[in-house]
Amino acid sequence: MASKKPDFKRANILANEILAASSALVNFPANTKGIIKEWSDLKVLSFKRAHEFGIDIKAFGSETAVILCKNGRYIVFYNQNDPESRIKFSLLHEFGHYYLGHELKEYTDEDDAEYGRLEVEANCFAAQILMPEQVLNELKKRGAMITVDFLKKHFGVSEEAAQKRIETMGKINYEWKSAEEKLFDETILFKYKSFMDSILPKRNRITWFEDEYDMQRERDSWQIDNRSRYGY
Repeated sequence: MASKKPDFKRANILANEILAASSALVNFPANTKGIIKEWSDLKVLSFKRAHEFGIDIKAFGSETAVILCKNGRYIVFYNQNDPESRIKFSLLHEFGHYYLGHELKEYTDEDDAEYGRLEVEANCFAAQILMPEQVLNELKKRGAMITVDFLKKHFGVSEEAAQKRIETMGKINYEWKSAEEKLFDETILFKYKSFMDSILPKRNRITWFEDEYDMQRERDSWQIDNRSRYGY
């Protein structure tokens, strides 16, 4: 049986709900641990504390983060030696598996296609929370250049995550999105307005006219100075 395709729509909608309603997420870089605590009963622990649960981190199968069930409770273990930017993505990725209702089990080689689909969905979920599409599009409208360095600086993500986000958004046509996917757009833009203004304030038509007028006066003064200087 062919494996299902990743459900990007559902991953984005659930991420949007958190972006709109979370009291732990009011600015960027995102408060990853706060989000997980607010929206789940997951416990978050570093690799170095795995021994407290009798777990050998060498058996994790991951060098970044993993989600396991111990004594009836799910725990996300993460590599405390990773850069903070990578830890944030890793934690939200594992939380994504849990929040999206993925079956949390050990996948075999025969499950490669299914495992790959779930990984893509979790990545999509994490990327949307860390670098919301609505916010990036608005900043782009304001004149910001959405580069890898821009995302690293303002959203606290790794170079790899930033590059992947840029590539992914380059394939997205906003007009194709459903009304359900756009449901929280206005709320998200309103909620993070202060953050966007701190990067690049939105210019209204009056401000634009005043700026353009001042710039034109300055250009005119240059022309007058040059005419006087060269005897035109």
